Amino acid sequence: MARREFPTWLVYAVRAAWAIARLLPDAIVRALGRLLFSKSQTRFEWALSDPRAFQRDRLLEIVRRNQATAFGREHGFEQVTDIDSFRARVPIRGYDQFEPYIARMVAGERSVLVADDVTFFARSSGTTGAPKYIPVTESYLEEMRACRRIWSRAVSQQMPGLIRGHFLTVHSPNIEGHTPGGVPYGSITVAMAGGRDDDFTSPLEGVPRSVYRLADFELKYYLILRSALDLRISLLGALNPSTLYLLCQKLTGWADRLANDVEQGRIDAPAEVPVDIRRRLELRMRPRPAVATRIRQSLARHGLVRPVDVWPGLCGVLCWKGGSAPFYLGQLRPYLGELPIMDYGYAASEGAFSITLDAGDGRGVVGVVGHVLEFVAEAEHGSPSARPLCADQLEVGQRYAVIVTGSHGLYRYDINDIVEVVGMRHGLPEIRFVHKGGNMISITGEKIGEAHAVEAVDAALRRCQIDAAGFVLTARLADPPYYCIAIEPVAAQADTRWRTLLAACDEELRRVNIEYAAKRDSQRLGAPRLLLAPAGAFERLRAQRVAAGAPDAHVKIPHLARDPTVLDQIGVAREIEIAGVVG
Repeated sequence: MARREFPTWLVYAVRAAWAIARLLPDAIVRALGRLLFSKSQTRFEWALSDPRAFQRDRLLEIVRRNQATAFGREHGFEQVTDIDSFRARVPIRGYDQFEPYIARMVAGERSVLVADDVTFFARSSGTTGAPKYIPVTESYLEEMRACRRIWSRAVSQQMPGLIRGHFLTVHSPNIEGHTPGGVPYGSITVAMAGGRDDDFTSPLEGVPRSVYRLADFELKYYLILRSALDLRISLLGALNPSTLYLLCQKLTGWADRLANDVEQGRIDAPAEVPVDIRRRLELRMRPRPAVATRIRQSLARHGLVRPVDVWPGLCGVLCWKGGSAPFYLGQLRPYLGELPIMDYGYAASEGAFSITLDAGDGRGVVGVVGHVLEFVAEAEHGSPSARPLCADQLEVGQRYAVIVTGSHGLYRYDINDIVEVVGMRHGLPEIRFVHKGGNMISITGEKIGEAHAVEAVDAALRRCQIDAAGFVLTARLADPPYYCIAIEPVAAQADTRWRTLLAACDEELRRVNIEYAAKRDSQRLGAPRLLLAPAGAFERLRAQRVAAGAPDAHVKIPHLARDPTVLDQIGVAREIEIAGVVG
């Protein structure tokens, strides 16, 4: 992806305009936000008036542009006149069936899936197997941005105070490498940010990008926090709430060191700081005793350091709220006070699928302004006779698999995600991500999904008033087979308390999944076991995945693991049965 160069005068002009904007009252900021995104809003309202027609036009635009590609010729794109004729020529397929085409593109062949130049590949680790390479074109990015602009407008209305400070986040700005064809690849967030691999820092961010590139996990998090303490932070965000939870834990764990550093205007990091980064950070350092006092007072008052105390100008938080996120959102809330939390919207390397319009429960309207989206009822997912539906045909309360067609060259691509329709808004279904289609365990037909695991264990922890730094549920094949709930405790508990928690997990799993209850009652499933992991187990597992190449802002430790060897990776200190302690 070509690097965009910004003249010095433009950089200073943007910074000056941003400084002036910070002085504006909320009402003016909201009005400017509506004005800035007025064209996108008009287009959104057009889509709302007739989503089926809007999606048809989007499809024909994509097909016409790519009808001369190898894929377009093979599938008769020149004969496509509507959604039905497109479906007749292009079957639903997964990544494995696109991989031979993408391999040709990775090698440098042009006009395979798309006619446009591929300027980037979004590399995703996927659920299993080799990394996936998602072609990125300017047309594809524009589809993603079409949804993002509507979301940004909503953020400006919900959190106008964001303009008065910097954005504290954790992300991965690295271009990870180049394909044999010479095209860069990395996280989709790099492509969305313009594909820059230099140390350009936007006026909103504040923390130099070189800090995020540090390989030392502890040093990177320390310097992110140390740099942020010299800034006025107005917004906190990361895609995964577990990243924010870890950041808050680090803020508390390093409270004394950070308070001393900021009080004296220095850096006393846990490892050696590269000279260039130290020099850049020290340029804005000066003693800030008031900030040090806020850190110490927050720790004394709450037993933890709350970002909302350290940065009084914080106006909100941005992160995912669907899937397994509720567990970490519950862990985060003590650090955030009453700050509103707004979902980024349901998106992935393969597309943007919903638009969140407020700081509610994370639901978002189907993103009909971007890609072409179809849906298959969960019960029919994977069946050759599955009946695809358009957005306007979805029913509240039902779950669907998502099928996407976009300018990345993935036509009727099964992303293997399950969403639930939880309401209607502006005539469009509101959806929320539930779980990956394949992330499910079913030894005896119980069909335990990640959503079941999160809801049940989270409810049991709340019932028993026990805190956990992380958990994962898996199954062991035995006679009879049984489920294991591996938990990293925050504090030691008596064995009786652990057995009470284990019994509560069993009861909650019965409540959220009637098939589990039936299999337990019939003794086809044995009683679950509680596995106590050593302190720091989930953080070490996360660090291992980052060291293996996963972007740390995107690392997700699933709460449901089909492969029980995850227990070996976590390490188990003790194992407890409902009747007693095993070891």
